[in-house]
Amino acid sequence: MSGMKSRASIQIKALVKKRDALVEKLRGFKHILRGTILKRGNICGKRGCRCKRKEKPILHGPYQYLSHRSTKATNMIFLNKKKLYYAVRGIKEYDTAISIIYRIAEINFKLLRYHYTGLADE
Repeated sequence: MSGMKSRASIQIKALVKKRDALVEKLRGFKHILRGTILKRGNICGKRGCRCKRKEKPILHGPYQYLSHRSTKATNMIFLNKKKLYYAVRGIKEYDTAISIIYRIAEINFKLLRYHYTGLADE
């Protein structure tokens, strides 16, 4: 019985160590952005421009935008080259952070299901 207990204790320590390492990885994410990068053509304000034709209009662009859905509305930001770099970086950080959070949740599930014995904040 004590062999099972020590094996469980080793497993708990390994899971907690793995979880803590994943939590530590999350500290470095400061540019997280949730959204999608889209390409869209635009219609300008000039009279008689080809973008305003009734048949086969030729839109300006395409330009890149970051589309973000909040609880109230969908917002879009025009992305110049510099903003595009930060948007791509932020979306990658978001995807990585979500992946890490799922992994932490799986570890916590295992700890709760199989090993939890009143561990406070290990």
